[in-house]
Amino acid sequence: MRTTSVLASALACTLAVAQMVPQAHAEEYSDCYRATTDKSLTETGVDICTRLIASGRWKGDDLAQLYNNRGLLHIKLDKLDLAINDLGQALKNNPKDAHAYDNLGDIWYTRRNYDKAVVEYNNAIRVDPTFVGAYYNRGRTFEAMGNLRSARADYQAVLDMPGQDRAIDRWAKGKARDALNRLSKVNVN
Repeated sequence: MRTTSVLASALACTLAVAQMVPQAHAEEYSDCYRATTDKSLTETGVDICTRLIASGRWKGDDLAQLYNNRGLLHIKLDKLDLAINDLGQALKNNPKDAHAYDNLGDIWYTRRNYDKAVVEYNNAIRVDPTFVGAYYNRGRTFEAMGNLRSARADYQAVLDMPGQDRAIDRWAKGKARDALNRLSKVNVN
């Protein structure tokens, strides 16, 4: 009788732990993303994302998202070559990852290689025509290049698009509105 009770308890504990493991992995996966939005977690986020990537548990779109998140964290840490490598891996695992293209565009924008930035923002828009942030980013790149007519067109497109009420959409709309107000004071011929 005692042996049955001990076995039942052991089995119950094993099942409880087994049920917690997927939850722990899911929380850690979301921690990799959360680090991209919380400045205090940037360093820790790189470690979490790296551990998840190295685990071999994630494939396809999930693995692409991990690489994209770690790439974004590397951008925030100004480790742009590491970011380029991660974003390339993200696109290898999911060639339709608009955010990875957008993040690559941000790297080229930061490096003042505006032609390459426009190409990457175009790729993001091609993959996801509703990605409001990519239009804003392309607009600011055109503005930096002195192409104010194209910049205005992209900023206006941001304001005209419905967006998906994501934080990035609200951010892009606010930035586009500010940019158009600023450019309204500049003569564009």
